[in-house]
Amino acid sequence: MFTKSLSKDNRITIMLMTSAATFICETISYIIQMILFNLSFELLIYVKIILLEILFNTMLIIIIYPIIKKAGILLEKIFTESKTLTRYY
Repeated sequence: MFTKSLSKDNRITIMLMTSAATFICETISYIIQMILFNLSFELLIYVKIILLEILFNTMLIIIIYPIIKKAGILLEKIFTESKTLTRYY
């Protein structure tokens, strides 16, 4: 069941993974900035930053997804093809 819905060829899966990774990275970055610069937590600014970053990264994935897919297919082909020689020297 998960293989069909979480396929690497599914654009929505890639977008969701990008959104989750963006959320995690921006949260960690915001926490580190609060600790280093002694900032107070402001929910409105935090939510605004998170939503803009997730939207921007998701739009980038939508635009460059065909390039990523072609590169993935090429790399998979390079790493999985056998390297045997058919001729005898």
